[in-house]
Amino acid sequence: MRLRKRIREIANAGIYRHALFYNFPGGLRFELSEGGSPLDQVLTAQHKATAICQDIFGDKDTILVHLQKFAPSSRFQLRDTVRELRIAGVVVPIDREIWLEKGAEDDADDDDEYWINCVFEVSASKLQNLLWCALSFDFASIRPNPHCLVYLAHPEKGIIVHPYDDRGMDIICQKTSALQELYEKHYGWLLRHDIEAMQQTFAR
Repeated sequence: MRLRKRIREIANAGIYRHALFYNFPGGLRFELSEGGSPLDQVLTAQHKATAICQDIFGDKDTILVHLQKFAPSSRFQLRDTVRELRIAGVVVPIDREIWLEKGAEDDADDDDEYWINCVFEVSASKLQNLLWCALSFDFASIRPNPHCLVYLAHPEKGIIVHPYDDRGMDIICQKTSALQELYEKHYGWLLRHDIEAMQQTFAR
């Protein structure tokens, strides 16, 4: 429960899935891809996401990774995901924690549908590999592609990063002051649709 507990502490025991920006007020939402072919979109998104994440994880030797995959109630559903991660150069270590969460009513009609969660630590040198896995989510033609949600956490700073696909990335933290520098440095990449909400929190 050690790794799972660390994730819950960062999120203040809240269940997070999708749209972190809207569910945890005071965060940041970045726009990543800029059109073009699927590969161009992923590469552009990876360039921006890497620059932002390096400012977050630059002081870390490891990154706490949380994967979520919607599937029938079997941990074996993670096998395909683990294989794609391995192809991407991300090896899920033996020291990991896996658990199930019941799917919400709008996730599926089948009562046996669950979210499979897997938390582990990897070297910070795998940041770009992890981002690729997250940003390729919507493109069936691009591999490797583990087809799961990828969250990256910095426990000491209390930050959770969710590159939800090639379009964008959410960043949340209980202490909004920890995100001030990111807001100012990467202001041009913030999603214009939600810029007013972010200005209310971070504009000086």
